[in-house]
Amino acid sequence: MTRLFDVQAEPAAIAFAAEVIRQGGLVAFPTETVYGLGANALDADAVAKVFSAKQRLLSDPLIVHVCLPDHKQDVFSWLTKQEVIGALSAQQEMIACKLASAFWPGPLTLVLPRGERIPPIVTAGLDRVAVRIPNHPIALELLRRSNVPIAAPSANRFGHVSPTTARHVLDDLAGRIDVVLDGGPTPIGIESTVVDVIETPPRLLRPGGLVRADIEALIGPLGHQPAHEDDDRAAQPSPGLLSRHYAPRAELRLARTTAELIEMRRQLITQGLSVGVLITDPEEVDYDTLSPAFALGRDMQSVARNLYAGLRTLDSAGVDVILIREVEAHGLGEAVADRLRRGARR
Repeated sequence: MTRLFDVQAEPAAIAFAAEVIRQGGLVAFPTETVYGLGANALDADAVAKVFSAKQRLLSDPLIVHVCLPDHKQDVFSWLTKQEVIGALSAQQEMIACKLASAFWPGPLTLVLPRGERIPPIVTAGLDRVAVRIPNHPIALELLRRSNVPIAAPSANRFGHVSPTTARHVLDDLAGRIDVVLDGGPTPIGIESTVVDVIETPPRLLRPGGLVRADIEALIGPLGHQPAHEDDDRAAQPSPGLLSRHYAPRAELRLARTTAELIEMRRQLITQGLSVGVLITDPEEVDYDTLSPAFALGRDMQSVARNLYAGLRTLDSAGVDVILIREVEAHGLGEAVADRLRRGARR
């Protein structure tokens, strides 16, 4: 049975969840991006339960969440001493320190050499590990009380839409995990940005809640994202790179313009299909004529925050197809466009 705790009403729940982590159990918890499904990153058996609960491919690595001890020190020296990461070159350490100083805690994941204490199952057998410090009080308190790094992908069925509320987690994983810590909706609503600092220049592997321009303003141009590989069972350098991911039950289709979206909807309804619409441009359409529909918001921050909730809401309405207009792939729109492209792939 999965136990649900409202952390605001039951503050002792975090201590209980930390003990579950230490004992090898699974805990879903909010971060600033999406809800994560956490296990002790140093315990290969516990991490294996994450893959089993999610039905996740072992080729898709996990992100290791950490926090600094109270006596704050250089984060990478500490992670190296803890054998969470391996030795960094002077160039790698300089870049990693710049990024961490500016953006940790926050929605940035850095790919670094894997330390000896991180089991290969966490990293898809690769010699590199994805690490971040989340910027959410519940996540940080869980990390402090657990006193171990926590490996945590999103707390949903593998390949499905990521969860941004505790209800979403239960919809996918009730009965398959031990604890859900309910901290309300997540504020960013889209996963972290992943940057590989082992490469020269550093590479953007997954766009996310931290925009490319902010990173490049600090360390210069990022290398290109690796070309898509059709073999999803090959070890991936980062989570979030599989060809089909972030997908609703309904078929997701993208339109280039609002006019094209409305025409696609008309044709699909003529074919006898039920169609839901995600609205990104409420000023351009008559909302009432597109029911069932879900308005994501008027700015890209709102669209990112509400995207997964909108997909899940229309799925719950039982539609056959979900339509959305494409977004411009710059700023936070780069991450939204990436999620829509992968979610729409068949």
